[in-house]
Amino acid sequence: MRGLNGLKKLFLLSSITIYLSASNELVDVLSDNQSKLIDAQKKQVEVEASKLEKSWINPIRLQYSKSYSTQLDKTTDTGQFVISVDQPIFKMGGIWEAVKYAKALGSANKIDIELKRRALITQALGILFNLKKLNLQIRKLEFLIKNDELDILIQKESYEAGLSNRTLYDRALLKRNQDITSKLELELQITKLKNDFALLSDRDPREISLPNFGMIDKTRYENNQLEVQRDKFKVEEKRHNKYMTWTKYLPEVSVTGRYIDEDKNPLFASADIKTKYYTYGFRVSMPININSFRDIESSKIDYLNAKISLDEQKKKVANEYNLVKKKLEIIDKKIALSVNDADNYASMLSVAQGLEQAGDSTSYDTQIVYNNLKVRELDQDIYKYDAQLELLNLYSKVADAI
Repeated sequence: MRGLNGLKKLFLLSSITIYLSASNELVDVLSDNQSKLIDAQKKQVEVEASKLEKSWINPIRLQYSKSYSTQLDKTTDTGQFVISVDQPIFKMGGIWEAVKYAKALGSANKIDIELKRRALITQALGILFNLKKLNLQIRKLEFLIKNDELDILIQKESYEAGLSNRTLYDRALLKRNQDITSKLELELQITKLKNDFALLSDRDPREISLPNFGMIDKTRYENNQLEVQRDKFKVEEKRHNKYMTWTKYLPEVSVTGRYIDEDKNPLFASADIKTKYYTYGFRVSMPININSFRDIESSKIDYLNAKISLDEQKKKVANEYNLVKKKLEIIDKKIALSVNDADNYASMLSVAQGLEQAGDSTSYDTQIVYNNLKVRELDQDIYKYDAQLELLNLYSKVADAI
């Protein structure tokens, strides 16, 4: 009953820790170069979006020419300076759609860059959490190796006393070697993770205070999920592009104008002709293209595909949230079981110490029970880092998490 009560207490305690704690947000640990690279990409996206937004405005053309003629008795030269404008002013809504298309595309690209930044931050924080977890696992193996050494001594004494065969002694040796090998492999993983972290951050991993995430509210997660927001802008982009494509094949009205400053032609030297003058007018045009229907249909399909992708992304986000929540519940139960085991080993330790003092047990048994108690306590902290890694994946894609 005592163990069961301990299990219930821990389940409630760990539930509060994981689900109800006030959560910190993502910590930006990226190096200066990584941050500068992301900032440069953001700036490029802004510039490209601004350029695309104004792409419907045609450039003003400046032109200067010089020509020579031998038509008369002597070679003559004339110069001409021209400023010309050919600007569409009415495109059946196409101009306005082009502006909105550019804004939607720019917004989607900005979120893509932000997701890249967050992926790097998540990678760096994931490394730090795993470093903490690996250090705990190494400490756990150290206690297990101590137990292995004690087991080897026990089996050796038993074998020498003729109370057991050599098989148990060999198994104890093999178990120790396996645990030592596992410890060496974990140390190698730590070295690799430190190298990976150095590529992402200039900071010392030991000096970084890791966030303590709590379970994020589902409404906040779904409303601020960056991938969903990006795909919404992509739907808008495709919708505006559909209208832009349609208006390409409708009538277009443009104004034209030229300012000319030229030398007088010697052939008309006596005529009253201005050398500085304006020409202006308008033009109505409409393209006839054999592929216009296919082009319009293709843009409609792109729009429908974007809407379907958005719906699928929303389902994916909901499923990811539910999956993480389920994983956290399982981790919570693992922590509860570890605490229950620790309670049992604590009771066993008290009994073992009493038996040792009475001379009915050896110090080997007491030490083994103590080591097992420490292993179960370390398991609890290891599971908590597993929970933090799961929560990190949720926070990494929430708009207001950093």
